[in-house]
Amino acid sequence: MNDNTVSKQSPFEKITRLLGLVLIAPLLALATIPVAVHISQKPDFGFIVHQLEVRSLVKDGPAEQAGLQAGDKILQVNGKTISDMPHWFAAMAGNYELTPVNFMVNRTGLISTVTVFPRPPQQLGMTRDFSMWVAGLAFLVIGWWVFSLRKDMVARNFFALCIMFAFLLMDIPDLPRVDYMVGKENLRSLLQLLMPAYFLRFFLQFPTPRHSQGGSLRNWRSLLWPGWLIFFLLVLVQLALPKEKANAIMPGLELVALVYSLIFFLAGLVVFTKRILRRDRPIQRTKMLVILVGLLAGFLPFMAAMMIGTLNPDTSLPQWQYLSFSLLLVPVSFALSIMRYGALDKSFVLRISLIYGLLTVFVLAIYFVIVVGLGQLLAGLFSVSTYPVLLLVVAASSLTILPLRRVIQGWIDDTFYPGRRANLQAISHLGQDLTALIDADEVIQGLLGGLNNLFRPASLTLFINPKTESPDFQPHQKRDGARDHGSLEILPGNSSLVLLLNRLRRPIFAEEMEDLLLTSDTDPDSLGLLTRLKVNLLIPLISANRLLGFLAFGAKGSGALYTQEDLSHLSNFALQAGSLLESRFLYLDSIQQKRTETELELARKIQNGLLPGEPLETDCFVIAGFQESCRKVGGDYFDYFLRSDGTLCFALADVSGKGIPAALHMTSLRVAFRQEAEAEELPHLVIKRLNNTVFNLVASGQFICFFYGTWDPKTGILTYCNAGSEPPILRNPHRSYNQSLRKGGPVLGVTEQFDYLQGAIQLEPLDRLFLYTDGLTDQQNQNEEFFDLTRLQDLLVQNDEDTPSHLLERIFSSINAFGGSERTDDKTAICLEIKKLK
Repeated sequence: MNDNTVSKQSPFEKITRLLGLVLIAPLLALATIPVAVHISQKPDFGFIVHQLEVRSLVKDGPAEQAGLQAGDKILQVNGKTISDMPHWFAAMAGNYELTPVNFMVNRTGLISTVTVFPRPPQQLGMTRDFSMWVAGLAFLVIGWWVFSLRKDMVARNFFALCIMFAFLLMDIPDLPRVDYMVGKENLRSLLQLLMPAYFLRFFLQFPTPRHSQGGSLRNWRSLLWPGWLIFFLLVLVQLALPKEKANAIMPGLELVALVYSLIFFLAGLVVFTKRILRRDRPIQRTKMLVILVGLLAGFLPFMAAMMIGTLNPDTSLPQWQYLSFSLLLVPVSFALSIMRYGALDKSFVLRISLIYGLLTVFVLAIYFVIVVGLGQLLAGLFSVSTYPVLLLVVAASSLTILPLRRVIQGWIDDTFYPGRRANLQAISHLGQDLTALIDADEVIQGLLGGLNNLFRPASLTLFINPKTESPDFQPHQKRDGARDHGSLEILPGNSSLVLLLNRLRRPIFAEEMEDLLLTSDTDPDSLGLLTRLKVNLLIPLISANRLLGFLAFGAKGSGALYTQEDLSHLSNFALQAGSLLESRFLYLDSIQQKRTETELELARKIQNGLLPGEPLETDCFVIAGFQESCRKVGGDYFDYFLRSDGTLCFALADVSGKGIPAALHMTSLRVAFRQEAEAEELPHLVIKRLNNTVFNLVASGQFICFFYGTWDPKTGILTYCNAGSEPPILRNPHRSYNQSLRKGGPVLGVTEQFDYLQGAIQLEPLDRLFLYTDGLTDQQNQNEEFFDLTRLQDLLVQNDEDTPSHLLERIFSSINAFGGSERTDDKTAICLEIKKLK
C-alpha cells in the first residue's frame, strides 16, 4: 500500500516514526515476553492489594485459609517495610516459587503476622491473564503493521494508542528494585494521561488526515499539553512535598486527571457520533459503524469478564474468563477501517466476520480438544503440566492458520457468495479478452465497454498518457452515443489531480477528494473534470513504475456505493490493464514507423519494460535476472516480485520460436501470468490456469516452457511447478545437493485442462538456485560443440563468491566467448541467493 500522506513528513515526524517502528515497539514486545512466561509460574496467594489494603479475597484461597481479612493494611513482606505500592511490587517481584510468605498487617490497630502458603496458578486465572497478554500483543502488532504502511496522522495516532493499550494489557516484568517500580508506575500514569488526548486526536483526523502544516500541526500537539502538565504536577507533588502533604493533595490532582480524561474521551465520542450521523459522507459513516461494532463487541464482554472476576472470583459461570479474548476485536476493527479504502459495506464486513469467526471457532475447538482434553489426561496419568501442551498448540496454530483460512474462505464464498466468484470470473474473462486484442484503440473500447457492463456507472472515462515524452492525459469514452458529457479536454500532466494520483497510486473516492484535493490551490482543470463528470471513484493505471492513466467512475446507476469487492476487482484489473495498454501503445508506435531496426528496437523496449529492471534484495535474499535475445526481441521471459505477505514469487519462461511473434506471445504471457499469480497463491494452480490461457492463445505446434516458484522467507520453503522447463541447479558451497526440481507437468499450450503437480523443498542460508533456459547450454562454437550442462555447472562452482548479478554477467560473458559471433538461441537466467530466514 502506498503512502496516504497529505503533506510531507517533517524531520521530527520521520525520526519519531523510525524510533517507534524499529525501537519502541520491538523493545516493548521483547520486554513483555517474560510476563507471558511467568503467567504459568506466578504463585496464587488468593487476594488482591490496592493502596496497600487487602481486597478481593478468594473464597477458601491461600490468604483466607491463612487468616488474612479484607481491609488488612500491609506493613511488611518477609521483613521488608512496605510504604507504598512501588515497595509492594518490588517486594513481590521475582517470587515464582511455592514458598510461604510472611505478611505483617495492621488490622484495626492490631499488628499481626500472617504466613500465606501460595498455591500453583489456577487454570482460570492463567487463561484470563494470557488472554489479556494476547490482546495487548494484538494491539502492538496491528498498530505496528498499520504505521509501517501509512505515514499520516491517522496512523501515527493509532500507533500511539496501540502502544499504550499494549503496555497496559501486556505489562512489563516487575523487578525487586523500588526505583525501577517507581519509574514503571510513573510511566503507566503518563500513558493513562496521554491516552485521552490521542483518542481525541485520532477521531479528529480519521478517516482522512487533514493538512498537518504550520499552526494546524501545533494545534494537534497542543492537545497533549494537559496530560503532560497533570503528570508533571503529580510527580512534583510526590518528590517535593512531605508525604503527609502529598497524600492530602494527591486526591485533588487525581480528580483533575479524571475530569480531564472524561472531557477528552467525551469530546472524542462526540466527534465519533457526529461522523456516524453524517449522511453526506456514507463511506466515512460505514467506517465509523465498523469501529463502533468493534468497540462494543470488544469492550463489553471484556468489561463483563472483569466485573465477574472482581465481584465473584469463584463464579461457576462456565468459561467466563474467555470473554477477555473479545478485546482482539478492537484493534482489528480499527485496522480494518484505517487500511481499507472505500465503503465497508455490510456484505464485506459480514463475509470477513464469517471467515474469521469460523476460524476462531476452529482454533478454540482445537484448544479445548488438545489442551483441556488431552492436557488434563496427561496431567492425570503422568503428572505433566498442561502449559507445554498449550505452547505446542500455539506453535501448531501459527503454521496452520493461513491454509485453514484459505479453506474456510473458499467454502464461504462457494456457499454464501457465489456472485463474488462470478464477478471475479467476469473480470478475469474481460482481461483475457483484452489480451487477445492488438490494436490499442480496440483495447480501450473493449475495456470501457466491459467495465460499463459490469458496474453500470453513470459515466466512465479513461484518461491516458500513451507517450512518456508528453505529460498530458487524453480522455476516452465508450463510442456508443449513450452518454454525452460535452467536449472533454486534455488533462495536463502537472494538474493537481494527476500529481495526487501519481503520489498515492491507489484508488481515491469522492469523499477523500474533499480533504486531499479540494483546496484553494487546486487547478481549474482538475476541479472542472471532477465537477463535469461527477466522479465518485478514481482508479490509477500503473505500468513500468509510472502513472499511465486513470479511470474516472461516476456514481453507480443503482445509487449504491462502490463496495470493497468492487475495489478489489478494479485494483487487480488495473494492474493488468496498465501493462496491457502500455505494451499495445508501444506496439502501435512501432508499426507506425519503419519496419526494420526502429520497429525491433521499440519491441525490445516493450520487452525490457515488462522485465524487472534491477535485482530485488531484502535482508533474507537477493535475486537477479538477465536476458539476451539472439535477435532484437525474443520469446524468453523472467519475472520476480514480492507479494503483500512477504513471499517471493519468481518465474522463468521460454516461448517457442524467435523474434516478434515470440515476443508478442511473451507480452501476453506476462499479463496472463501476473493476473493468475495475483489471484492464486499455489504455483500448480497458477500453472494450470495459465496453461488453459496459453492453449487458446498459441497456434498449433507452439508451446511455452515455464517454471514458477514461491519462496517463504519465514519458513524457507520453496514451492514450485515446472512446466517443461530445464530443472534449476541448486548449489551451496558448504554442502552437496542431489535435487532435481522437475515436478510439474508438460509444456504450456499442448494439453488443455491438465492437472499439474507441485513440488516443495527447503532452502537454507547460502543456498543458490540457478534457473536457465536451454539457450545457455545449446550454444555452439565454431566446432559445433555445445556449451552443455557440465560447463555451466563448472562456471557456477568457479564463481561461488560472486553476487547473483556478477555471476550472471560472468556466465553470459563466458557463453558468448565460447560461441563467438554465433547466436543460436535466446538466453535467460535467474539466480536466487538465500541470505537468511526471518
